[in-house]
Amino acid sequence: MIYKSLFLFVFANLFNQAYNLEQITCPKWLPNTNKILPAGVVLSMDLELANRVRCYCEIVKAKEKECLDNNVPKTICLERTQNWVDNNLTLRENFQLVNGNLVAPLPRRDRMINVTP
Repeated sequence: MIYKSLFLFVFANLFNQAYNLEQITCPKWLPNTNKILPAGVVLSMDLELANRVRCYCEIVKAKEKECLDNNVPKTICLERTQNWVDNNLTLRENFQLVNGNLVAPLPRRDRMINVTP
């Protein structure tokens, strides 16, 4: 899995260099504004997710359209967008599919429980 990711990363960068495509980067905005977040300030998980969705809608899709308009092969443009989505919008937890439903793993806690019969 690691080798596959590394392989794809290297070849994706070669294609990006050949077509002069830069890596998609997004600013972190203050919530509900167009101001950039000051350095050292961290957003909550909910606001971070909202920021990434906003970035996808405003920047990533625009970069994809710009890429397609510059006669870069469609597969390369769509792969760059998909890589951004995989790195920024996918769930990081180990959810499992049970009877057609996604089920979150049980939380691991380090608490002792005293059970008396």
